[in-house]
Amino acid sequence: MNKIIGDKLKMLRKQKGWSQEETSDYLAISQSAYARIENGVSHSWANHLEKIGEVFSVTLEELVKKETSDCKDNKQKQL
Repeated sequence: MNKIIGDKLKMLRKQKGWSQEETSDYLAISQSAYARIENGVSHSWANHLEKIGEVFSVTLEELVKKETSDCKDNKQKQL
């Protein structure tokens, strides 16, 4: 599960054109903590679900689904 979440967060971050440092600032965590989440090493993403949802305009369901189409659809909605 950590890897699925990490991969989705990385994709969402890149869609916004943000660096890990910019994203970690929005989430109010350190860049290294965010990098561990993106790499699937940490499960601390669970502590930041509400903020992740706000920052990336995604629901919990979209974040945890194995398919990535929901996140891609989200990008098109924002355009």
